[in-house]
Amino acid sequence: MNGAQGRTLERIREDQARALGSVLAWAKETAPYFASALPSFDQIEEDPVAALGATPVLTKSLMRTEYARLLANRRRAGVRRNTSGGSTGEPAVFYQDAAYRRWNRAGKVLFDRWTGVSTGHRKAVLWAAPGDVGRVRSWKGRLRERLFNRYTLDAYRMSEANMRRYLDRLEADPPDQLQVYAESGYELARFALSEGRRLQGITAVLSSAGTLYPAMRRTMEEAFGAPVFNRYGSREVGDIACECAEHQGLHVNPVTHYVEILRDDDSPSAPGELGRVVVTSLTNFAQPLIRYEIGDMARWADSDCACGCKWPLLAEVSGRVTDHLKSLDGNMVYGGALRHLLFAMPYIRKYQWVQESLENIVLRVVFDVDASPIGKDWQRDVNWLERQVQEVLGGRVRLDVQVMEEIPPSASGKHLYVISNI
Repeated sequence: MNGAQGRTLERIREDQARALGSVLAWAKETAPYFASALPSFDQIEEDPVAALGATPVLTKSLMRTEYARLLANRRRAGVRRNTSGGSTGEPAVFYQDAAYRRWNRAGKVLFDRWTGVSTGHRKAVLWAAPGDVGRVRSWKGRLRERLFNRYTLDAYRMSEANMRRYLDRLEADPPDQLQVYAESGYELARFALSEGRRLQGITAVLSSAGTLYPAMRRTMEEAFGAPVFNRYGSREVGDIACECAEHQGLHVNPVTHYVEILRDDDSPSAPGELGRVVVTSLTNFAQPLIRYEIGDMARWADSDCACGCKWPLLAEVSGRVTDHLKSLDGNMVYGGALRHLLFAMPYIRKYQWVQESLENIVLRVVFDVDASPIGKDWQRDVNWLERQVQEVLGGRVRLDVQVMEEIPPSASGKHLYVISNI
């Protein structure tokens, strides 16, 4: 993958078209949904890029309803199930094969090198994905942490006492790279500065899983004493793009992803114009994701990066704004601590948490009428959810549930899965 960085724009386009043709032909032949959604084999072979443009956008809603028909009917090695709540609050289940995971790991290694960190360098991870954090706590997870020379700080537990412990650990054992959820890294940085602490010894900060605003970058760089690199990706399609040392935008990896930015009418956005991010994975053949609307907004850069790399360049990615909540004792709580609670409830199509006060949080839900019956399961799950909410936010917090036909989007047009009105 390193060699691909030096390719000309013409060579990049040729290679992408070839890879795109392979995944489109495979999807049309093996996945029932794409058998009808994609143009003919002749059109794919003649012009894969044009064939892609003639394919309907795959929304999260379609991904849910057409779930089984998106799976390839031919065996792939090492297929595993994965899940994501996504920034839109619509849970998704998908499958990825071993080849996809190998390419994704290679992309991570490359993006790490752009931050100045190589395999074996010391890492610290301020993370909150429930599956990832849970695995770290097991004996196998602890062994894996040692083998990969890293340690994990739980972004679900961002009390003042815990944040002091995190800062103590980072000062005593400064990593070459500190990887953070954007919002959690920002909160830790703000807390550090409020306590008059500025860390030393960290080489780079890698921010992902949230929108990195300029003020957040400046605060983290001041507190952690290191440059901040912005990385963009998702559970569904892996790491898509990352900043290089020039910090002039995010380079899209053309070996693993074909990215489009579209207007509301699905026409391509011009450089500098904000649009919807649509991604085609070039490496996952177990469940092809073609023109997958990931739920974010972005814009293409209108000039090349000074590093000389000709990979497609995103000027910015907006969206994925994850709010923080406050517990009864006044501590900051990462909003994702509630998001994952709905993953195991297939009859919920869409949801939104709204914190109205320290003692009251509202859960808005839209049921999937085609899913399994709700009945007693729903009341049982509501009782369980209230206990989980009280564990996260405090024992006196009341959970109110609002069943809705639809949840209206925010003023920006985005669906927010966590809103704090405090």
